[in-house]
Formats: sequence, structure tokens, C-alpha cells
Amino acid sequence: MARDSIDTSSGARTDAETAPMPPGVCSSVDNLETADLTWLMHRAAEVLRADFDAVAKAAGLADLRDWLVLSVVTDGIPRTQLEIARQLGIDKTTLIAVLDRLEGSDFIVRSASPTDRRVRIPAATAAGAAVYEKVTVERDAAIAARLGDVPEAEQRALRSALWTIASAPSA
Repeated sequence: MARDSIDTSSGARTDAETAPMPPGVCSSVDNLETADLTWLMHRAAEVLRADFDAVAKAAGLADLRDWLVLSVVTDGIPRTQLEIARQLGIDKTTLIAVLDRLEGSDFIVRSASPTDRRVRIPAATAAGAAVYEKVTVERDAAIAARLGDVPEAEQRALRSALWTIASAPSA
């Protein structure tokens, strides 16, 4: 959806930004000034996730979770499956299914820990690292396309605000 930039010097907003959402969308989302922040963030995440999932599927991955796991096992730091699950906030059972899928596609291998043979350490294969890089580049292009109408300064402010929210300690 195209939109004009906000003139922050005067506080003026364009008609597109102050126009109400279509009727029936959500009672707490009627315009930009009063829209529920949680709903907006959720909806934005849904849109970006759908874009990302399309990129991931085109590269042979199932979805965002596959890429997230690849991102962790591609960085060269050996981690146990439990450490990966905790780091990504993924349930252990779900992680095992993702690892099984990635291993079945020859994107990862799992080896026994040198200190505990019961513990498995996943690592990316050359094919997995290549898919990770390909999806990363295409993801960046999809995000750039989605944010094409958002001025660069607003994109930086958005990233900064989201980083502040995501990295703040839990209350």
C-alpha cells in the first residue's frame, strides 16, 4: 500500500495516513493516530512473515523457522539442540521436526557432542549455507520492496524502535 511521507516538521499528515480502516476490520483500529499498536505490529509481522515464507519456500525451505534454525547453525558456533531451541524460543519438539526436515534436505548434519554422545550438535552443510545466503538476500529484497514507499529515515527509526522493544528486559 503506497503512502506519502509524514512531514514531521509541521506535524501534517497525508489523507492516506488519516483515512479510516475499512469498516469491520477491528474496532480499535480506526485510524493511524488511535490504532492499537499491538494490532499494527501483529499485522505488520503477518505481512512480512508471508513475504518471507514465500521466499523461503521458493528456495526449498518450509518457512521462516527453517531459515531461523539455519541462521543459528550456519554461524559456526557449535550449539546443542536444546541451546538452539532456547535461543530461538522454539519448542524442543518443533525444533526436532525442523532439524529432521533440514537434515532430510541435506541442509544440515547432526553429530554427537565430543563431551556427551547423547547430545547432538547440528551444523549447516555447504548446501545449507548456500540456501541460508540465498534466502537472506531475497528476504532483504522482499523487505526493501515492502518498505519501498517508507522514507529511509523512517525505516531507521522503525528498526531502532523495534530493537528497543525487542531487547528490553521483561518486566
